[in-house]
Amino acid sequence: MALAMAPVLGAITAPLSDHQILVLLVQLTVLVGVARITGWIFRRAGQPSVVGELVAGVLLGPSVLGRISPSVHQWLFGEPGVTSVAFGLAWLGVIMLLVVIGFETNLGIISRFKGAALASAAGALLVPLAVLVPASFLVPESFVGAGTDRGVFAGFFGLALSVAALPVVAKILLDLDLIRRNFAQVTLAAGMTMDSVGWLVLAALSGVAQGGFRPGALALSMAGLVLFVAATATIGRWILDRLFRLVMGRGAAATPAAVSILLVAALLGGVVTQALHLEAIIGAFVVGVVAATTRHQPPQVRSVLETVTTGFFAPIFFAFSGLRVDVSLLDGTALAWGAGLVAASIVAKLVGGAIGGRFGGIRGREAVALGSGLSALGAVGIVVAIVGLNLGVVSETGYTVMILAALVTSMLAPQLLKAVVRKWEVPAEEAERLRAEELRETSELLGVKRILIPTRGGANSVYAARLVSAVFPETETTVMVVDLAPRSWWLRLLRRPAGSPGNPDEVVAELPRSRMVRKRSVDPGAAIAAEARLGYDLVVLGATETGEGTFNTVVDRILALVEIPSIVVRFPGVIEERGLPGNILVPVTATRS
Repeated sequence: MALAMAPVLGAITAPLSDHQILVLLVQLTVLVGVARITGWIFRRAGQPSVVGELVAGVLLGPSVLGRISPSVHQWLFGEPGVTSVAFGLAWLGVIMLLVVIGFETNLGIISRFKGAALASAAGALLVPLAVLVPASFLVPESFVGAGTDRGVFAGFFGLALSVAALPVVAKILLDLDLIRRNFAQVTLAAGMTMDSVGWLVLAALSGVAQGGFRPGALALSMAGLVLFVAATATIGRWILDRLFRLVMGRGAAATPAAVSILLVAALLGGVVTQALHLEAIIGAFVVGVVAATTRHQPPQVRSVLETVTTGFFAPIFFAFSGLRVDVSLLDGTALAWGAGLVAASIVAKLVGGAIGGRFGGIRGREAVALGSGLSALGAVGIVVAIVGLNLGVVSETGYTVMILAALVTSMLAPQLLKAVVRKWEVPAEEAERLRAEELRETSELLGVKRILIPTRGGANSVYAARLVSAVFPETETTVMVVDLAPRSWWLRLLRRPAGSPGNPDEVVAELPRSRMVRKRSVDPGAAIAAEARLGYDLVVLGATETGEGTFNTVVDRILALVEIPSIVVRFPGVIEERGLPGNILVPVTATRS
């Protein structure tokens, strides 16, 4: 992709001089600093921060700084070699951004609302495409890249004005405290579906733009993409999961190692899709989606990646994107076309979302709210625009219109959504669900996602499993059996147990969706603590069954070694005669426990 920019911005042919390094550092300081400040200002004004970061680029570009002080603008952005390096960092930023977006693509939400999401996504994407692609054949010639086929241009231009921006949509719903509403969950699922389809369409368009419409080459690229997605979702997921599991036992060092693994995997995915004559960002997005589904994942990986991306790399990318916007290129005709296309995009999204929502069982105000939320173009439209510019498909004028469209729609979407949901009462059934979800979110225990139940069998462990099944029905549960291994090394080689093996059958029967892990160790407590470090949120233990009291040496050792919340369950009496507890007494002391 950087090579595609070389004719425009120049290429690096020698190491940077001291002066160029100074310019590069100043350029990055200005880009990140101004982008973060304007992003904060726009966020305080109730707008997505991405809008402010784009505006920062417009302010620093030829539209504002270039007119106020041409000499300063030339000193900052006039060195082709320096700008090439900055562009490389900007492109690394968009790759990291796509990994973050992939992490946010919750396949569970898409599956949960698949009918409504697919119908709404189809309507909100196909109707705008049906309107805007034909309209793109009629726009002024100044919008089209030199020597570009009108059909390829219409594909890029129509796609840029038809997609939805998942990060912007999610931020709008979050800021308006609507994120958990039924229509909001469908909107997110539809946005994720549109994003995923949009990246695939962009991949196909990029292949056509780079090699012309050659059905054989395009089919080969798309077949390669299908194989890549399948391999990443199976073999790649297994490898990532094993690598994450390997580093999670390293304590504080796990997070940096896991972030490095994820970034290397994303870059490798980008290499594969770029080699397929598609876009590197497609590979990064696929890796992000797959990585989010791995079982063993250090909990800080996502937050660290988001912090680095949103704090440094994404502002560089968005500000750099705004640098190429030159409003002086827009004459009266271009402005009229731009305004008309933005209006058509918003109306088509509303109509398409309503039509698709109706087929998916969403009607009335909910359908209008869904279309309003999906009307923001945001980051996805920006990426399509910059790819089109880099490939020479769109001109500087067309690019300016596409970026301004992303800006305007991202600013209007929150206002449309606010107008739709004003004085909207929540139905009783939905309100009850929202209260239950809020309780799970605010509770330190009810919000757990992975539970470990160490056991060798017995009534206490069976009752503990029954409680877990009732209280955490959707939580991933692992039943772990640790048989005592002999201390003699040659007996361990023969895999001879030091005592009778544990029998977890009754425990597993209480948890039909659980998985089982069986190990041998001379120190069961240490083995259980090591397993608990692999991304679990809660350990649930059955008290000892040997008549030695509620706690024994092994239970005490486990509680001393594990670093996550733990619950010990003791059940007196015959388990078949006792159901779930109705009243619970919780004695407390002035400690965190």
